[in-house]
Amino acid sequence: MTGPPLRGNMVEASPMKWLRRIAAAPLVLFAWICAIGMIRIFSKNLPDSSFGEGVFAAFFASASAAVAYFLLRPDLQNLRSLSASQIRGWAFTNPIGQAVLLYLAAAAIMLAAPKISLLPGFVAQCAFSVLAVWSAFRARRWWATAALAALSWILLFGALAGTAEALTPRGFGEAGMIFLLPMEGFPILLALSGIVRWIRRSPAESGS
Repeated sequence: MTGPPLRGNMVEASPMKWLRRIAAAPLVLFAWICAIGMIRIFSKNLPDSSFGEGVFAAFFASASAAVAYFLLRPDLQNLRSLSASQIRGWAFTNPIGQAVLLYLAAAAIMLAAPKISLLPGFVAQCAFSVLAVWSAFRARRWWATAALAALSWILLFGALAGTAEALTPRGFGEAGMIFLLPMEGFPILLALSGIVRWIRRSPAESGS
């Protein structure tokens, strides 16, 4: 018995659901940044920070995560009725799912080899910049999927950079400039996908 179909692009949800998801996105990123800061403070990687600042970071991380969970709880509950194949299909075709998979893969490599933590982060960000654009190009509604891809790109970038920074005691300094490639390439590719979609659609509409 299979669960209800999971729409690959998540663009047919009600406006209220979209507002909840958009509101939860920065909270998730903020909670993650605070959690990384807390870990660095308690592990004494930030010598200028005090124990009290670590407690405050832990509090803000917990509060932000709790609010984000409350906003996303209906979506998380819906996942229980889905089969593994449906979730897998969504993860490979939806920008949010792609961002989660790439982050988990990059984070695993970062933890195994913290000295080169910047490299897997860079590869994951570049891969997402291509995969998300392709998903938007193939989506039924380009605008909605493109907006979701842009939001997911920002969240993935913050998570990857924060994780790499946390695993590098002295930070990565000017080496972080390599992220300029996906940072500049992603909007160009996304815009080109929209232009190509519009060009391919116009003859079809004029012919009908």
